[in-house]
Amino acid sequence: MDGSPQTTNSNPDKVLDPDNAQTGMADNDQRFLLFFIMGTYFGPDIKGESPQKSVLQRIAEGLPLYTSDQLAGSQIKTLEIERIYHYVLRKADQSFVVLLPLLRQFFQGDLPKHVENPSASYPQFPDLFPLSLHLHPRHRSQNKTVENIVFINEPEIFYIDQKDIKRFRRLTGLEDFVLDEDAARLHVTDGEVSHIGEVEVNDPDEDCESKKTRRVDELLELDDPLKHDHLMVHLNSDLVDRAGPAMVFLPFPTKSELSNIVAATKSGFALTGSAAMGNMGPSIGLMDIGECEDSYLFRISLPGVKRDARDFSCEVESDGKVLIRGVATTGEKTVLRYSQMFEMQTQNLCPAGRFSISFKLPGPVDPQQFSGNFGTDGILEGIVMKERDGRSYE
Repeated sequence: MDGSPQTTNSNPDKVLDPDNAQTGMADNDQRFLLFFIMGTYFGPDIKGESPQKSVLQRIAEGLPLYTSDQLAGSQIKTLEIERIYHYVLRKADQSFVVLLPLLRQFFQGDLPKHVENPSASYPQFPDLFPLSLHLHPRHRSQNKTVENIVFINEPEIFYIDQKDIKRFRRLTGLEDFVLDEDAARLHVTDGEVSHIGEVEVNDPDEDCESKKTRRVDELLELDDPLKHDHLMVHLNSDLVDRAGPAMVFLPFPTKSELSNIVAATKSGFALTGSAAMGNMGPSIGLMDIGECEDSYLFRISLPGVKRDARDFSCEVESDGKVLIRGVATTGEKTVLRYSQMFEMQTQNLCPAGRFSISFKLPGPVDPQQFSGNFGTDGILEGIVMKERDGRSYE
């Protein structure tokens, strides 16, 4: 890599410093990965720049240093940067990953020099992103951030020396430099604890209790009371010895019973009316199939599924088999929205990740005469013509 020190001094086989864990020293490969990941996957958030360039790409292209007036004023949490770093190294041997104290020293530019090999030196975070332009403020929530830095999940690599590319791939186990943006931002390592800061919790007063009771009572007064004969309540115990997810069925609940049960649970929920009458099952894959003289219609529920054509497909075969592949975005342990990180108290939706659904229509069809629509309401609707006597309906 042009301008990067010591990038060609990597040994074919990693040699670990036996005192590394005790001395708190990062070795040559660890320092290389810190420098390479931060310099390749992050860049200054410059107004109007498209596509955005990593800091190492800017250096390689000889671009001048930007000014504060050119920066967009954005912020990224250091927790997100740490998670992206660990996501890149998710397949790597753990000996290549620095411990959290060393990672945070790197952010401050305080990573100690290697005692036995002072030449194993790479620029640290403030060398890549000067503190005068990229402050590290701490907010009231105790979350530390870095200003005017953007995550680049599809970085350009044309300027990187092939030796450095090979070294990066060897150390990380990755072949492709492209990262899944959501997966990287939300990556959680084993044993990770998110420090959110202290939160004051006041005992609920009578006024709050009465408001909660009124909301439940008002719900029961809606529509025909006969519609509320079936009630399912999902309870979460606060006891240390948890019993796991549970369900209570109340065929004829009174207003008082419902109010008391809902008030007793923190993260449970109540279903009333038509919602309580439905079948319980997976949130993804519930379907209806219809039939007329010459065709079949199917509707399938796919809430929280990406509608991007690159991630979603629906294939129909001549024997009536339908195969759906996609990516679910719900069910995460943490959710990032509008620069805020939410720790989910319940996880009842489909877990995030790739999935497939297959089912069979009542009879053979003509796959060439299939039309489908995946709406913003999360419902996939498809119509396909039947096949009769080896020929489809015209």
